[in-house]
Amino acid sequence: MRGPRILSPPSASMNSPSSTLPAPDGLAGTEPLEIEPVAAPADTRRVLVFAIAGRTRCCEIDDVREIVPITATTRLPGAPHYVRGLINLRGVLVTVVDAALCLYGVPADGAHASILLVERRGRLAGVIVDNVFDIQALPAVDVEGGALLDLRAIVETALA
Repeated sequence: MRGPRILSPPSASMNSPSSTLPAPDGLAGTEPLEIEPVAAPADTRRVLVFAIAGRTRCCEIDDVREIVPITATTRLPGAPHYVRGLINLRGVLVTVVDAALCLYGVPADGAHASILLVERRGRLAGVIVDNVFDIQALPAVDVEGGALLDLRAIVETALA
């Protein structure tokens, strides 16, 4: 089973205000063709799409600092049940929250799980998701209801 396609970001040359193409062969002496870029709608959001407990969800791409593979955690005595524990990430202790357990009461599926690193008030925390699919630019109207999660709020709850 293949996962969703992940598209490459546009190159730097595609971000220029306009591009000029040479005149086609056989039309020597004519003006070069000028191509104006198509502007993306102003109401689009760049989101990271992932799965939690079999449900497809997304978050603002700016909320996620890094995506790391799932790793074993050290349980914290007295922590809420949805706090998986701590990991040592390059010498930094990171509190890890199981998003599926926190939101839906079922533990995350470990087969393709990843940890989304989120920074909140100067502290780094991890949010376990079942699978990470893609980064997409979606119209704001398509990202409504419970599909858009505030990972910083989940982290805030865990670090309180």
